[in-house]
Amino acid sequence: MQSTPDTPTRNPLKQCSILTVSLLGLYALLSVPAYLLVGVRAVEGLTYAVVLCLVPGMLVFLISGFLYRDAAPVAVMGVSTLVRLMIVGIGTLIIIKLRTDFGSAEFLNFLIWLLICYFASLLVETLLIIR
Repeated sequence: MQSTPDTPTRNPLKQCSILTVSLLGLYALLSVPAYLLVGVRAVEGLTYAVVLCLVPGMLVFLISGFLYRDAAPVAVMGVSTLVRLMIVGIGTLIIIKLRTDFGSAEFLNFLIWLLICYFASLLVETLLIIR
């Protein structure tokens, strides 16, 4: 049985760096309108959203790349979705608990940034996993 060499995008460190650059680019793109429209609190919420979406993607890439190299992409996507939902959900609850000074407007802004970052990271992860 021949082993097939990894494609450049199946390298877990490269996948993590592509996801990081993508989310940091999105952060840079969204931080200007966030600051201009709402202020510093919106940029803070955007920062939380990017971190909450970056961590699960990196975990899934590192674990699937180093421990489960032969896992089917569908299985990796399923685990990725569950890990992302758990980390983002728990992280959101922690932020709500710790940041009691977030009003309803700030929390709504945070949720909007979280949804944008969530779907952007999901798109990047999906593209990297199915390649």
